[in-house]
Amino acid sequence: MRSRLLQSGVLLTTLAVMAGLLPAPAAAQCSRVVFSANPDYPPYHWAEGERIVGASVALTGRILDQLGVAWEARHIGPWPRVLKSAEHAQIDLVVSLKPTPEREAYLVFTRAPAFPNPMAVFNARARPLKFEQPQDLVGKTGRRTAGDRFGDAFDKLAAQSLTLEDADRLSVNFQKLAAGRIDYVVTGLYTGRARLLQMGLAERITPLPRLVNEGFIHHGFSRRSPCAALLEAMNAGLEAARRDGLAQRLLEEALLQWQNRQPAARRP
Repeated sequence: MRSRLLQSGVLLTTLAVMAGLLPAPAAAQCSRVVFSANPDYPPYHWAEGERIVGASVALTGRILDQLGVAWEARHIGPWPRVLKSAEHAQIDLVVSLKPTPEREAYLVFTRAPAFPNPMAVFNARARPLKFEQPQDLVGKTGRRTAGDRFGDAFDKLAAQSLTLEDADRLSVNFQKLAAGRIDYVVTGLYTGRARLLQMGLAERITPLPRLVNEGFIHHGFSRRSPCAALLEAMNAGLEAARRDGLAQRLLEEALLQWQNRQPAARRP
């Protein structure tokens, strides 16, 4: 307990210093941060009514609270719509996503990651799939959530050689995999496990040992938002949260929150 209190004190001190360093014009122009995220990506974040909740919201909210900046975690709609809203500055910040050259055209990303986010290929236990390298997926039919990215090398292969269909919801992809209509699903390791537990499919569908990548996810401010002036303060907050273990604790707490609130679905 003493160790956790000391760690929290370090985070608060770091954020207090950064709050004092915020330029006055930035504070005046950005009186509230409206942020959103993929509405179907537990335990990092998920939609509840008109809100987004989860580990990303808990972490971002703590940082903004310490900076003295009001905030709202808003459910915008499907993931592609969230990205378009940031592109047009209808929201100020997208939390916990992978930087890509396409996204960097309209988002400015924190240097420090928010969370680890390894990517994995999931297959049905009854139909084992060989996956030692991405080329093993050529000739197979896969699914991903629309808007997801998995790193430049994999994304290039997917565009050129893979049959990788998009869906708005991860649960739809897993239902098709369980029904034998596709060969694999590629998604985040943590969020895939969370969704399978909720659907009652964790014994039938499993991630393959070989990961697509050992990724991290960052926060991205809309380049057209005045709140982008908070970038350095947010970066310092994320770095402090990583150092003292707060980010990992919040991720674990959100996974429990997700599991406890979701009744197990009937198996198809």
